[in-house]
Amino acid sequence: MKQGWRGQYYRYRGYFLDILNLYKKRSDLRAFVEVILSISTVTIFLVFALKPTALTIISLVKEIKGKQTAISGLNQKISDLSKAQALFIQNQDFISNIDIAVETKPEPDTITKQIIGLSVKNSVNILGLSIGQVSLIGKPVLVNVVSGSKPLPGNAQEMSVSINIQGDYLNMLSFISDFESLRIASKIDLVGINSSEADGAKVINMLVSARIPFLGNGLP
Repeated sequence: MKQGWRGQYYRYRGYFLDILNLYKKRSDLRAFVEVILSISTVTIFLVFALKPTALTIISLVKEIKGKQTAISGLNQKISDLSKAQALFIQNQDFISNIDIAVETKPEPDTITKQIIGLSVKNSVNILGLSIGQVSLIGKPVLVNVVSGSKPLPGNAQEMSVSINIQGDYLNMLSFISDFESLRIASKIDLVGINSSEADGAKVINMLVSARIPFLGNGLP
């Protein structure tokens, strides 16, 4: 066993010495080996020394892109705010009408006066004018609306109004048009028309059912 081991040793030793002698004698072989060693050294350096740096650079690039996206979003928000401010300034004269259009609490006296004014303007007679149940003080009450009517948007409270007018048909149409154009917001749910004869003359009556929205947060 020993002799076998020694034989193998001397055999490989001879191979190694032959290669070493060949390496010393041939300059081209030495140059090739040196190039291979240099390339191996550079490769090892790149893998173990530059890899952390490369990973850091990649991480920084991703972070920069993320911040650029955030900056782009902020610039868009700034642009939107600037447009909103310009629109606010442009419509500043109309903003004061918002509180008039939708009151914080019901104002039956105000809407009654405006309806009477419209009847005079359009030469129609008011046969009846009623305001539905509404709380002027305290907790708002639930009211029954016309069947099929949709709830007012924004969870607004409502005050129902019923108007019975008589007069020329075109004048009554003009009355309804003016009613819808009031600065006080309204929602007409029903318009009913009936005609009859009195003293040989044709009489036209019109019934208008509407709702006036209010916020309800101004009630004590």
